[in-house]
Amino acid sequence: MLNIFYTQDKVIKKHNKTQGNMIEGIDIHNVLWALFGVIIIVLAIKAKSNYTKRTEQIAETQRQKENLEKESVEVQVSKFERESKEVNYKISSGQEHLKDLDKSVEKLELERLYIEVGLLPPVYRFDDREELKAQINKCFTDQYNLISKGLATDAYTKWEWFGCEKTGAKMVEDYRYLLLKAFNAEFDAIRKKMRHSTYETAVNKLHRVNEQLGKLSETANVTISAEFFNLKINELNAWHRELSHRERQKAERKKQQAILREQNQQSADETDDLEDEISYRSSDLKKAQTLALKLHGASAKVMQDKIYKMKAEIAKLENKFQRATSQAQITKAGYIYVISNLGSFGESIVKIGMTRRLEPMDRVNELGDASVPFKFDVHTMAFVQNAPEIEKKLHRKFDPKRVNVENNRKEFFKISPEEVKVAMDELKIQSDWFFDVEAKEFRESVLIREAMDKLEHDDTPNSLPVSI
Repeated sequence: MLNIFYTQDKVIKKHNKTQGNMIEGIDIHNVLWALFGVIIIVLAIKAKSNYTKRTEQIAETQRQKENLEKESVEVQVSKFERESKEVNYKISSGQEHLKDLDKSVEKLELERLYIEVGLLPPVYRFDDREELKAQINKCFTDQYNLISKGLATDAYTKWEWFGCEKTGAKMVEDYRYLLLKAFNAEFDAIRKKMRHSTYETAVNKLHRVNEQLGKLSETANVTISAEFFNLKINELNAWHRELSHRERQKAERKKQQAILREQNQQSADETDDLEDEISYRSSDLKKAQTLALKLHGASAKVMQDKIYKMKAEIAKLENKFQRATSQAQITKAGYIYVISNLGSFGESIVKIGMTRRLEPMDRVNELGDASVPFKFDVHTMAFVQNAPEIEKKLHRKFDPKRVNVENNRKEFFKISPEEVKVAMDELKIQSDWFFDVEAKEFRESVLIREAMDKLEHDDTPNSLPVSI
């Protein structure tokens, strides 16, 4: 009985082993066929890729042959070099434009920060000096830093709103922001109405405004801090110094005109006297020559010697007249001007010239007549005692950057006003500078042209009827 069971078990194990070998054999066979199929597919793809590459190479070779038949290698190289230069020029131009955009973004970002903390960004006129702008920008930086630290206002009470300290603190913070914003707005109104002779009045008004706002914010017990108030006084002082400077400039301009008028008169008197003397001597010479024709012998010889002496004296007077005229042209005081014309010549092109006119702007207006599309903007107008010499020094310094290198009488240079300022500072010439240009006519023309183009290309029908 036991032998029967043992034999049966042995048969079953042998059957299972045979079945396993069959399954294992089938799996290996399938794997080999799958691998073979994958290899065939890879080889086919590779063959197709190689065929495509060869086809593309043949086509590229054919295209190059055709191009060579049309254009030589030198022509194609020249063409590629030209295209490369154009690309590099576009890149450099784009980088310059990007720099301008970065400056604009930086300025707008600063204004945004000022507005967020309750400061109204400074607004300058085109006739505000760069020195004033630097002072006011520093004042605003100091004020912004103080506000950012939370020291522009003082709060002496910890509020709770229905038992909530967080809500009460937010209410106090809102009070501080509104108080600061109101104080800055009142300051701007006072500053704009201030004149050079009403500084004390403006300071007193600012003190009264501070007191009134303090009373209005008694509920939250919030006030403007003494440190911030002093910073606003410093800003008011900067604006007042500018007003006083303009008054001094008016008085200086009168003195300069007096100097120019006196020099012009002295030069005119001297040259007029010499010119009259030459005229009188020439008249006497003609009379002597007429008389000499009627004389004979010794009398004629004496008259001839006299004529020679008169000619020599006239020649001396003429030389003296020429020296006086040249000296008057060389040593006269006058104005050195630096002007630009954005619409006519673009950016970074300035004209450096001089004028001895009593009103120097007459010369600038004359240059901006019908010969150019737009008027010139003035960057500086410096009064100097020796205008021709200073003008020559500046022209020599910037000679490599002349726009017209053939005609030196054309006084235009491819430089920025900032560069000219550095050169004039080296020559110890003090004057007011204005880097921002109004270019009013040019900018208005651009806006009008853009509006007209928009109307021409705007296909949307007018929402209003032709007649109402």
